[in-house]
Amino acid sequence: MKADYIYFGDAGMTSTSANHAANMAKESVRHLMDELAGVSFYGTTVSLLSSGAGAKQSKVGNTAEQLDGTYDKLKTIGEAHALIAWLREAIKARERLLAEVKSMTLAGYCKTVLGGVEVPKADTNIVDWMKEKGYTKPDINGEFPDVEHKRIIGIPVAPLELFCKKFGLKMPDAVKKQEPMTVDDYMAGLSVKDRNRMLLLEAKAAVIGKFIHEDGKLDKERKSLREVLSHPVGTHGEGQNMLLYQFEPTVTQEYVDGMFFRLAAEHRALQAELNGMLAERDRTIEADKQAKAAEFQKASADFSREMSVLQDKLSAYLVEEQRKLSKMQDEYNAWSMDQKNRHQELCANMETWKLAEAKRIAGLGIIIPNELRDIYEWVNGLGK
Repeated sequence: MKADYIYFGDAGMTSTSANHAANMAKESVRHLMDELAGVSFYGTTVSLLSSGAGAKQSKVGNTAEQLDGTYDKLKTIGEAHALIAWLREAIKARERLLAEVKSMTLAGYCKTVLGGVEVPKADTNIVDWMKEKGYTKPDINGEFPDVEHKRIIGIPVAPLELFCKKFGLKMPDAVKKQEPMTVDDYMAGLSVKDRNRMLLLEAKAAVIGKFIHEDGKLDKERKSLREVLSHPVGTHGEGQNMLLYQFEPTVTQEYVDGMFFRLAAEHRALQAELNGMLAERDRTIEADKQAKAAEFQKASADFSREMSVLQDKLSAYLVEEQRKLSKMQDEYNAWSMDQKNRHQELCANMETWKLAEAKRIAGLGIIIPNELRDIYEWVNGLGK
């Protein structure tokens, strides 16, 4: 500390000499302290009554002449103690100054020795550096992580959703494929008249068809009539148990054939009208299917295009953020390297200063104040 320099001057004693002088001062007044410790103002004699011998003096009191030097002795002892205290404190002061130099930190060196030079921040990481600079961390994969999320048309949705939310952009609505029209849907859309007509055609065509088609009742009876006309008499069984059958047609072959052809024509007409209605149904259902497929394809293309535009914006944003990060990283690297170089330079300078300062302090001479000069000279001359 600065106050410790009061003990030193350009010329003076070393700590070894000062310690020797302090020891000499202590020894030089020891006899004076012993003399003062034995001061007495009366003498004492003692005798043994039974022995008949004379009294013997056991203690001698001090005379006035002896006591006249008391103040001078006390003055010498006090000055010697003051010299000892001065020299001992000077030795401690040198030790404190050397210890202060040895324990000097870089911060203390920059403040006290260099007059307030800023201490380099060699250990500052980029995050703390950005906070000090007031920089905002570029958003590379923080808010918009490049991870697998649900995808629509091959585009990851989650990062875009976060990006749009951050910048107030609108995400396109997801495309939903409409279910194609079914037969039930078509039938439900018909008028009462048309629906009933189709059901009626189906029912009548089915009944007539079943009646006239092969293995139908009319078909079987026509065949039976032709058989009867060809074989009007028939038998069943043998011998006495044989039965004789005679068949008699109730209608002509022409009548039955006429009935068949009339019903067949009616069936064809019904079936043709029904087929027309069924064809219209199929066309309507197919047209609905094609329309919805085209609508879905167009909506998907529009969605893909809008998503691609947003993806391009996100990509451009991330590229810009990466550029900012790279620029920031370069700036930080340059700053960090400068801080480390300055830190190393200042540390090296501090160590050089410590060596020089310790040598300077060790070379300081311990001075003797004027008030202690006489006692110092007296003590210093005792051994000569």
